[in-house]
Amino acid sequence: MEPCFLTAAAAAARIREKTLTSETLVRSCLERIAERDAEVRAWVHVDPAHAVAQARELDKRPISGPLHGLPFGVKDMIDTADMPTTCNSPLYQGHRPAKDAGCVTVVRHNGALILGKTDTVEFAAGGARR
Repeated sequence: MEPCFLTAAAAAARIREKTLTSETLVRSCLERIAERDAEVRAWVHVDPAHAVAQARELDKRPISGPLHGLPFGVKDMIDTADMPTTCNSPLYQGHRPAKDAGCVTVVRHNGALILGKTDTVEFAAGGARR
């Protein structure tokens, strides 16, 4: 089974057991995104090089929490300091927040990495998708 199809619990267990690396998991997720996202259109921002670099760093460290090495998508309404937050609005194209939202800080503190930003309707308030 490709790592991208593992449950979060199974992937976390394999990372803890050292039978799976975060880098391998992230690369599997990136491959799946590349295969499917043209049709699914779930992602508005993915930086593969940044995601792999984050995974490599996590693989070098001791386990830092229950989410260690797991990739997460963050809705494009939630601030991330290292990615744009556009709220799917022309008003915020290119907006780079100064810091992470609290929920992003919590998952990062527990060892997760942010794979990218996921699509939303404008300001998550209705309307058309991109």
